[in-house]
Amino acid sequence: MNAILELQSVSKTYGAGRTAVRAVDDASFKIMPGEIVLVMGPSGSGKTTLLSMAGLLLKPSEGKIAIAGEEINGKSQRALADLRLHKVGFIFQAYNLLGALNAAENVELVLNLAGTRGRAASKRAGQLLDTLGLSRRMKHLPADLSGGEQQRVAIARALANDPPLILADEPTGNLDTKTGQEVMDLFCHGLGREEGRAMVIVTHNPRFEQIADRILWLEDGHLGDANGRTHD
Repeated sequence: MNAILELQSVSKTYGAGRTAVRAVDDASFKIMPGEIVLVMGPSGSGKTTLLSMAGLLLKPSEGKIAIAGEEINGKSQRALADLRLHKVGFIFQAYNLLGALNAAENVELVLNLAGTRGRAASKRAGQLLDTLGLSRRMKHLPADLSGGEQQRVAIARALANDPPLILADEPTGNLDTKTGQEVMDLFCHGLGREEGRAMVIVTHNPRFEQIADRILWLEDGHLGDANGRTHD
């Protein structure tokens, strides 16, 4: 079985010379189909940098990355954007919805970018939002939705093109405990894990540990297991 995501000796350095900062140092791991993997660690440890490289938003300084068996090294920016659009779904702490578009339109936009338009896009967006309990909120703007509802729209958007990999950066960070638990339950039961979709979640929320298959610990740019031991 091929890994959905594989990082081989990936590092990221910001700056150069005496002011250089190595945010991630020689990180290697594989994520298999259906896995939920947490990346935890102190603030400023490099978690978001690691996730951004895994999602092809940030180019590593060193190392190799492959998504669904396809290596990204040497690919053009256009090829990377296409791979990201079809293979990776992103869920952010701040939701990152477009305020001028309603819930359905925010989901349809991602579908349009991938070539699905018109009734097909509307149908797909409607099905996802209905599954996530937003059938009566599809025409509402983000400003008229609660934090939990906005995050559900963001989840629907991430699922729109049926990617094999979901990357989430503090997905419950802006939510109260009850709403955060509801969103966490979606990660366990509503995002297609049983269909082989893999998830990597950066979080400080210890509640996510109960649904994770593995926990990776990142501190000072070094990746280890949940007890903080560095991988060989």
